[in-house]
Amino acid sequence: MKFDIIGWGALNIDRLCNVDDYAPNDGETFINYETKSCGGSAANTIIGIAKLGLNTGYIGKVGNDSNATMMQKYLEDNNVDTQHLLVDSDGETGEVIGFVTKTGDRKLYVTPKSNDDITYDEIDLNYLENTKILHLTSFVGHNTTHSIDTQLEVLKKLPSNVKVSFDPGMIYIQRGPLFMNQFLEHTDILLINETELLMLTKRDTLEDAVNMISDMVEILVVKRSTDGSYIKKGDEEYNINIFPVDAIDTTGAGDAYNAGFLYGLLNDYTLRESGIIGSFIAAKSTTKSGATEAIPTIDSIDIGEIIKKY
Repeated sequence: MKFDIIGWGALNIDRLCNVDDYAPNDGETFINYETKSCGGSAANTIIGIAKLGLNTGYIGKVGNDSNATMMQKYLEDNNVDTQHLLVDSDGETGEVIGFVTKTGDRKLYVTPKSNDDITYDEIDLNYLENTKILHLTSFVGHNTTHSIDTQLEVLKKLPSNVKVSFDPGMIYIQRGPLFMNQFLEHTDILLINETELLMLTKRDTLEDAVNMISDMVEILVVKRSTDGSYIKKGDEEYNINIFPVDAIDTTGAGDAYNAGFLYGLLNDYTLRESGIIGSFIAAKSTTKSGATEAIPTIDSIDIGEIIKKY
């Protein structure tokens, strides 16, 4: 089977707690309500792309528990291929506990569990050779770096016709430039937020950070929260505004942007048009609690009209 995109990253069950505000130091507050949903940065993006009608697959590891059943069912219900979903028979599925305020701000705490234990001999390279894009996101690598080491080993063996998109997240950024450079030398499309980019490059301005990093990748996408996004490929540069919505939960908005942007590239839209699609999908994703629940399906939207009205 030929895939448009395969994702590879952590798989987590997100327990999102809605609060009026974060508890102060040495203080306490109450939870208004709690939701439980499937997450993980790469999984959010791949589910979003699957909802937009493309052929998707996933590599990740879950435990032997009810959360694993929930995760696999959610992927399959959204038409994501799970033939290469790995199961740790003695482990537990990863979890994220998040606190989301009434303004949509969030704080997330990750318990990686089985996510961090993917070894090289568990990966079928033939599976990855049959995709147009491999989309990578981070693993925590707290007690073991097996999954990180495996990602790096696979990147060295990936055929050149497979493009690599990479959203490192703060967990990989905090490991420093030397660590990140191992990934960037194999990255075609870097999807990163502005805070992460400034931290990675140790620069004070977006312009300086872009000048430092843009030559290392084919396409650089900087997600700038309410300031929209910035896209650069060679001499092409675009600033894309946000679509204003009443945000309920911003969890996974950056992943949703990735889904829209990569969908655009895979369907031969221009960089600017792909950025507009990404911005629209990101905005829609914030209108319900959970990372992917509000991402629209392709038959419920008109991409051409969205671009035209931007």
